[in-house]
Amino acid sequence: MTDVDPVIRALRADDQSQMGRAAGGMGAEATDRLAALDDRARTIRAWSPLLIPGVLQTSTYAEAAIRARTPSLPPEEVARRVDRRVQRSERFLSRWRGAGDGHAWLLVGEAGLMQTVTTVDAHAAQMARLISVVDRCPRISVCVLPDDASTAGTCEPFSVHALADGQRVGHLETAVGGWYTTRSDDLARLYSQFACLGRWALGPDETRRVIKEWLTECYLTSSGATRSSSSPATQTPTIAYSSPDPEQGR
Repeated sequence: MTDVDPVIRALRADDQSQMGRAAGGMGAEATDRLAALDDRARTIRAWSPLLIPGVLQTSTYAEAAIRARTPSLPPEEVARRVDRRVQRSERFLSRWRGAGDGHAWLLVGEAGLMQTVTTVDAHAAQMARLISVVDRCPRISVCVLPDDASTAGTCEPFSVHALADGQRVGHLETAVGGWYTTRSDDLARLYSQFACLGRWALGPDETRRVIKEWLTECYLTSSGATRSSSSPATQTPTIAYSSPDPEQGR
């Protein structure tokens, strides 16, 4: 057997305990394992910069997101992954919708609202789902992170599940599948990153306003309607843009 190239061997960390590649890659089985973590979690913190979090996705949005990430998947595999994702979402919402202990904090990048991975009508249905969660699920906090907030070093989606027995599990999504860690220093870093992102995120009321505006935008686009205002369009990078206009004060 040929020895591994020393340059490649040097890339491997000496300590590989309490962390590794999550089983199941990006397939249906990986979704099932995350659903099992959801079931046992006392609290959940999750960051999704570019897409609506999987546990809040409609079936149509989920299918479009899966196809966009892996266009080569055969239709039957896409259907299988969508089915598992929908099952996970139903379990998640059923548990966290009602009264009880625990809380789930879900941070969504504004790009996740802006990026239409499916039809305008289906995207509108996804926005309506988010508003329903905001209004009806007090133990689920959905907050939008404006695009003008810094996300340097936190571009990949991740979550931290704190289980009822005190164990904590970090999960990161990558282009080659999921990775998990239970190492204390890794978890401390994930908690710290989430806290930093949370400080920049919009509050619940402002988040609902932004989602509602994107829902209205979808309806206008779908119907071909135009805004009735006679005022000139104000150029802003995004709806949730919160920094002062750089031209002001000059």
